[in-house]
Amino acid sequence: MLTALGQAQVLYETGFEPDEGYDMKFTLAGQGGWLAEGTGGSGLVKETFTDMGNQAYVGFFPPEKDDESYLNLWRPITVPKTGAKRLKFSVAMMIADTEKEQRDEFRWSIYNSETKRLASIDFDNHNQEINFELDDGEGFKETEFSFERNAIYDLSIVMNFEKNNWSAFIGGETIVEKQPLTTTGAKLDLGDVSAVWVIREVGKPGDNYMVFDGYKIEQLEGEEAETPFGKNLALRMENGVPSITLGPEKCALEASSNLRDWETVATHPETGVFTEKDFPKHKGRFYRLRKIE
Repeated sequence: MLTALGQAQVLYETGFEPDEGYDMKFTLAGQGGWLAEGTGGSGLVKETFTDMGNQAYVGFFPPEKDDESYLNLWRPITVPKTGAKRLKFSVAMMIADTEKEQRDEFRWSIYNSETKRLASIDFDNHNQEINFELDDGEGFKETEFSFERNAIYDLSIVMNFEKNNWSAFIGGETIVEKQPLTTTGAKLDLGDVSAVWVIREVGKPGDNYMVFDGYKIEQLEGEEAETPFGKNLALRMENGVPSITLGPEKCALEASSNLRDWETVATHPETGVFTEKDFPKHKGRFYRLRKIE
């Protein structure tokens, strides 16, 4: 997985590990400040993402009542009183497929401090489409992107509350670009980013679920650049190893096998294209691009 990072101040992050106080014997709701609306499944699993310790999940276990149609799982965020104009949410995620015929939908939804839903990005496990929804009441819109089941994706959402827009990215690819955070005049601030399980056919939930890790919300510093940072960023596989294009700015390419420990493997402009020849030695590999002065 590959993503670009600007300068940022972390407001909240978790890897759902025991040293953070998380216990696999319990649901995620009720731990670490996480809350839930609905009684469907949530909890912790170990090593679903290889070498990454614990992950959280939403889904799998049916709700207690047959008429429940969703589970909303969130952790309230405290934003500095000075106000944050630009925030970034990022997470590693996977849609784990069902053994039943029924497949459901999984979403990440942006809520403001007044619990008003502003926007959502939806992973529809029925047709494997990625769609998004605003607060305009017009339903979901196509991104023209799809996803693979049981594959790990690096999702990020950048929210600009000053300019009333948001964009979403998977790896280095833009999947939603500068859509309005609100079309109804709702308060422009962040309350939380929720993990949501939507049961496609009420009363018949699938045992599919969304696994996630490295949940992070950051305050981005400085003004938004006219030219997106890392616009040259690209990854392609050549003979079984990744070849990553860097630039055009001064930047550092960092690599990790667990999303916790990062090492710098190349810098630009010294390196224009980086090939990691030792890639086959790693069980899993993640990359990120960091701006340097």
